[in-house]
Amino acid sequence: MVVRHPIRLARLRSLLALVIVTGWLTGCVGSRAIQDKSYYLCRSGQADAAVAHLDASSLAKSNKDRLLYLMERGTLLHLQGAYEESNVDFEMADRLTEELYTKSLSAGALSFLVNDGVIPYAGSDYESVYLNYYKALNYLALGELEEAGVEARQVDEKLRYFSDLYEGKTVFREDGFLRMLTGLIYQAQGDDNNAFIAYRLAWNSFQANREIYGVPIPDILWSLLVTTADRSSLWQERNEFRNLAKERGIELQQLETFAVVLVNNGRIPVKQERKALFPSGQGFPIKLALLEFVACGGGVNYVTLNSDDRQYRSVMVENLESIAFKSLNDEIARVLVKAIARAVTKETIARRLDKDSNAPIGMLLRIVNMITENADLRSWNGLPREIQLVVAPVALGTEQVDIEIDGRSQELTLVVPAAPVGFGFIRTF
Repeated sequence: MVVRHPIRLARLRSLLALVIVTGWLTGCVGSRAIQDKSYYLCRSGQADAAVAHLDASSLAKSNKDRLLYLMERGTLLHLQGAYEESNVDFEMADRLTEELYTKSLSAGALSFLVNDGVIPYAGSDYESVYLNYYKALNYLALGELEEAGVEARQVDEKLRYFSDLYEGKTVFREDGFLRMLTGLIYQAQGDDNNAFIAYRLAWNSFQANREIYGVPIPDILWSLLVTTADRSSLWQERNEFRNLAKERGIELQQLETFAVVLVNNGRIPVKQERKALFPSGQGFPIKLALLEFVACGGGVNYVTLNSDDRQYRSVMVENLESIAFKSLNDEIARVLVKAIARAVTKETIARRLDKDSNAPIGMLLRIVNMITENADLRSWNGLPREIQLVVAPVALGTEQVDIEIDGRSQELTLVVPAAPVGFGFIRTF
């Protein structure tokens, strides 16, 4: 006579169902392949096809990948020149990050039982900040300086929030370039006093973070500080920065009206999984899946702006590649603690099943654990690896400037050409 154990069989059926679901999860087309093809189409001059590919992909249909879809779609639309539509997506993404930073307990429990890839992607701190950067660029392209300034100031609020959240134990809590961009927007509005304040904050940030990110104080920042201090009748500050610049051998420029060209250069590093196997007490391996970034490189060496028979070469003002690596280092300890706790919990459950059941349920659970223990490789791949900036004096009302990208000449259209500052954007892969 065969004796059936309904409880054990129910457990076995549940685990088999989990194996089937796991196979579906791991068999889905990864977000990386979708993102890579979209940007391949974009670089090939098929901007419409790039957006269409993204819209038809699983990213567009997945609630857990909603933020990633909005960030990538907003980037592609920005590159397409659809600035208003781009900002609609970025605004939805920005609001979604606020919701996702307060994850539900149920989502946290699910990630603890399976992996972080099964819960909605909330983005990294720097990704949240760079939503405001791209929104600011879109507003500048539309000639809406006030709105661009609002987005630049939102950066400060986010950085202070992250610093408080982690009690100062995070590297990415200040950003010299984004402070500098805020100053440039103020200066474009004719607000030299607030521009000087922003430039001084940028100077402090570049000073503090030079050893961390490898970005020195840009030479042009000294000229911006001296010019705006002078216009704001801040004589002591003007003389202080003028003397410091002289000590460093920096030639100051006269900046009445000028062009600012932002070069979003190369590709930010992408995530990959690093596996580690440890033997359990039963001799069966326990898997830990950790994250690491892999540099993608790409882009150009420099951009030159030609003005009044002089050449002005771009310099790096933001190292997003370094920010990504440092931010992951900040995060890795929290990820490791969670991964170890998850592995220990799963192995404990498997041992109890081994002890309580004659069926191979414990072994089956270990197999499921090996399959489902995967690192969350999602990230905003449309970000550049670095941002370069070139500033050159131009006549008021200038709409076109001559530039060279790695020695190749072309014309660039400036936006807000009637203001003291005209902005231009370049994306290089």
